Amino acid sequence: MEKKVQTRKEREREFKKSEILDAAIHIFAKKGFKATTLDEIAEKSEFGKGTIYNYFSNKEEIYREIIIYISALHKKSMFEIENKTETFYEFIFEMIKSHMTFCIKNKDAYFLLVYTKIHHAKSTSSEISKLMDCNHNEITEFFIERIKKAIMNSEVTDMDPEKIIRIIRGITFTYVYESLLANELKEEQIETEAKFIVDILFDGIKIK
Repeated sequence: MEKKVQTRKEREREFKKSEILDAAIHIFAKKGFKATTLDEIAEKSEFGKGTIYNYFSNKEEIYREIIIYISALHKKSMFEIENKTETFYEFIFEMIKSHMTFCIKNKDAYFLLVYTKIHHAKSTSSEISKLMDCNHNEITEFFIERIKKAIMNSEVTDMDPEKIIRIIRGITFTYVYESLLANELKEEQIETEAKFIVDILFDGIKIK
């Protein structure tokens, strides 16, 4: 099927919407959902408040679209990596690399997502909270099935998949988060840093 060519007005509309979302990500990441105002988003995006209302009804709609977009990217990456890797080691290695790449290139979006995951039940609306829980559960279910497959193939120890997920998430999240805060995670180091984490996960630190 031939891809539809966008008109100039459609391209302009997409550009403005993208600029608004980029500005909102920066403000939300810095101040959180409740403390952020549409006036601040308008000032940051350099568009009038009326222009923003042409695209979004309120700040919740902006926030919701950001979460949907980030979550969709994560899920798309996850399925693509599953299809191109064979072993569980390769899968986790590529997932960590993908995670690091996103975090480095989209630092504000990453910190926004972290803040939302930790505080969403209290700091955002019930709709966004439900959306976060739904995305979390969907990704968790995918990982559970992938770990069960690894257990069946004798790639990892036969233990509770949910506990394995918590270990992987805990180590990866803490390492990436603190490295970003310290400004120590660079794009050219992704391969080395990802291998360091995955080797710790699979082999530990004890001398064999």
